[in-house]
Amino acid sequence: MKTLLIATQNRHKAEEIGELLAGLEVRVVTLAEVAPELEIDETGDTFMANARLKAVAAAQATGLLTLADDSGLDVDALGGEPGVHSKRFAESDPARIAKLLRLLQEVPDVQRSARFHCAVVLADPATILAEIEETVEGHLLRAPRGASGFGYDPIFLPDEAKWTMAELSMEEKNAISHRGKAFRRAAEGLRDLFNHERHEKSEKHEKDLKSG
Repeated sequence: MKTLLIATQNRHKAEEIGELLAGLEVRVVTLAEVAPELEIDETGDTFMANARLKAVAAAQATGLLTLADDSGLDVDALGGEPGVHSKRFAESDPARIAKLLRLLQEVPDVQRSARFHCAVVLADPATILAEIEETVEGHLLRAPRGASGFGYDPIFLPDEAKWTMAELSMEEKNAISHRGKAFRRAAEGLRDLFNHERHEKSEKHEKDLKSG
């Protein structure tokens, strides 16, 4: 069974991604398990650039097939902020939400549009194998709702939805979320990769038998 590294130290994110990759014939590990000391500077100016940095650095440091993502919240009224700075916007999830709500205090409801963005990169130690991007559109409430999820989930209401991301079960959230859509595509790519490798091994085995 192959080992797949998820390039994150975030337990909540790892749990969500594990659910999305269920059914793959892989042993999923995280940086917290195999390289807890590894620190990767997210210096990119886009989500994809940061995901690429993390995937390549983690794959080369560990020698493992690696999936990395970078995700965050783009708020139209703030010119796209916090964007790639979503995790560094403040020191904790409650503080990040509080800061964002303060900045949007005078913004009318009709102008509180936002989107979650997710970029995913699959890499091995030698090369980048795939790059994927997905979003989910919505708007921001004036107060948090719900106790599930993490990050900005309690104030994000997806378009045409009645519940915030933090009021949904993990299964419901994964069905519509930016990360859910991106990692489902990544899972399909991994299945194709594994099937191709198995096919190549089978062909090589047949050739070896004939030549022997």
